[in-house]
Amino acid sequence: MAYNTGTQPTLAELITSKFIPEIFSKDVLMHTMSNLVCGSLFNTSYRNNLKKGYKVSIPVFTEAAVTEVTPGTEPSADDLAGTAVSITVDNWYESTVEISELAEVEQEADYLTGGAKSCSYAVGKKIDTSIGVLFSTLSTSSVYGSDAQTFTDDIFINLVEALDEADIPDQPRFLITDPSGRADMLKIDKFVRTDYVRETVPTGKIGMLYGANVYVTNNLTAVSSGTGNYGVYSHRDAIGVAIQKNPRSRVWDMGYKFVTKIIVDSAWGAAVIRTSFGKAFYTRKA
Repeated sequence: MAYNTGTQPTLAELITSKFIPEIFSKDVLMHTMSNLVCGSLFNTSYRNNLKKGYKVSIPVFTEAAVTEVTPGTEPSADDLAGTAVSITVDNWYESTVEISELAEVEQEADYLTGGAKSCSYAVGKKIDTSIGVLFSTLSTSSVYGSDAQTFTDDIFINLVEALDEADIPDQPRFLITDPSGRADMLKIDKFVRTDYVRETVPTGKIGMLYGANVYVTNNLTAVSSGTGNYGVYSHRDAIGVAIQKNPRSRVWDMGYKFVTKIIVDSAWGAAVIRTSFGKAFYTRKA
C-alpha cells in the first residue's frame, strides 16, 4: 500500500498493510511501560535493536577525593570513571496473537487493541520477574529479617537506617513489596494517615513512607523452600536494566491455516550495579 497518495488510509488498509507491526509495537511499548514496576524504577537503559548476547555497559563512578590546598601546587585531577558494569542481554521472549481470516475489520481492530494489552502485560511481567531475582543478591546477599515476617514500621525504619549507614543518597529511593506487604502496611498508622493513595496507579505505586515511594507487584521472587517473597528497599542505581526500546512485531500470513499471526519479541538484560545501594527483605507470604 502506498502511503503517499495524499489521502488518509482506511481502517481496512491499516489492518491489512505492512504498518501493522509499527502500530502494534507502539501500543505494546506503551502498555508495557505502564505495567512495569521493577523495570521502570531501576537504572534503565533503552536501546534499539538489542539482540540476545549483546553487552550494554552502564558507567559506575567513583567518589571524588578532597585534598588540602597547597599554594603554588597544581591540584591533581581525579579520574571518576570507575569500572563499568556490563549487562548481558540474556533474555529473549515472544508473545503472539492471531487473527482469523473470517473476522470483520472492526473485530480485528478491537482484537489488536486487546492483543497489544495482553502481549505487553506478558512481556512486562517477564521483565519484572527477571529483575526481582536480583533483589536477594543486594547487600552481598544479606536479606533483612526472617521468612514469613509481617512487615512493620520497625522493619522499614531498619531498612532506611541500613542504607543511611552505607551513605546511600536519599533520592531516588523506593520500596517494592507484594500484596501481603501492602496488607501489612495498612496497619501502619503513619502510612494510612498521611501518605496512603486510595487507588493504585498504573505503575503500581500505592503510597509513600519516610520519603520513599511504595510499589506493589505480584512478580517478586519466592523464597526457595519458604513462605514469602523477596521485597526490596533500594536506590535506583542498585540494579541496571537494558531493554529493547521497541518490541519487534512481524506479521505472518498463514493462509494454509486461515489465520494471520502477529509475533512480538523483545530482548533485555539486568545486573546489579551497586550492591550496597539496596537491601532485600522477606515478605509474609508469596
